[in-house]
Amino acid sequence: MRLFVSFCLLWGLLGSSLVGSKASFQEPSEKNVVYGMDHGTALLMDVYRPEESNGYGVVFIMGTGFTAYGEYDDVPLKELDRWLIENGIFPELMGEEGQLFGPMIEAGFTIFSINHRLAPKYTIWAQVKDCQRAVQYVRYHAKRYGISAERIGGLGHSSGATMTTFLGLYDDVADPEAFDPVSRESSRLQAIAPVSGLHDFSLLLESADGVKGFLSAVIGRSITYQPPGHPVFEAYGKASPIEYVTSDDAAVLLMHGTADEAVAVEQSRALAEACEETGLEFELIELEGASHAVLLEPVEIQPGPYAAEWMAKQLMVD
Repeated sequence: MRLFVSFCLLWGLLGSSLVGSKASFQEPSEKNVVYGMDHGTALLMDVYRPEESNGYGVVFIMGTGFTAYGEYDDVPLKELDRWLIENGIFPELMGEEGQLFGPMIEAGFTIFSINHRLAPKYTIWAQVKDCQRAVQYVRYHAKRYGISAERIGGLGHSSGATMTTFLGLYDDVADPEAFDPVSRESSRLQAIAPVSGLHDFSLLLESADGVKGFLSAVIGRSITYQPPGHPVFEAYGKASPIEYVTSDDAAVLLMHGTADEAVAVEQSRALAEACEETGLEFELIELEGASHAVLLEPVEIQPGPYAAEWMAKQLMVD
């Protein structure tokens, strides 16, 4: 069984029959754009242009449990959402018959769906670094893509939601003195919409059994016999986006299913509480009865269209 399936899909998610003939997918305007290099390995993104642009960009990061199988036939992360729907694993990703970002394209957003490096070969910090680089690349080339460099948001699902949250909360890594002009750009997003995200690894350790091995691969530090309070636990705190919430961070739209058995809704509730305590603008939408990726029953708010409307309002604010 492939590693990327183990965390994201097998913790109680409900499969369904194949629905490839039903789904309707957007096709990228530009495919395999190189946004960075790691020792000769290209970091790629696909670009989806709308028919009529609203001038806003959104970096989309699909989830894969932070991990990959690690072979040449890996499904590219930037195409994984489509693959999961076509193969009936996520028959409708949060209610969408196509990509989760479909409603955003229809609303005029330009979408940048990215790959990033994955565990067990690379820890979470390499993954975050790649996502930051993607934002910097999009911002540097904003005019080329017909968007405003100051109006870029993020949308992510599962581990992709964790990455998206980092891009809204974590410190800017822009280096004004960098030789590479892309690296001089801001890595911070202006608004983020994490869906079914994992935001607090320490909370996960306390609330879920059998995750230590998985987390050691993602974070790069193993917990075996160490008692509570041991310095190793600091690494898990530092790897948690919730640790970086401040009042001047990007506005946050949290969406999470109450029946999620892969990533408990308590993860989004905890981040919402941290936002409230610091005064950061946020909204938490709990999708009653929804699993990690599938709306198992009718919900009052459709995640995709709502996120598109919310993102437009956030990015139009001066």
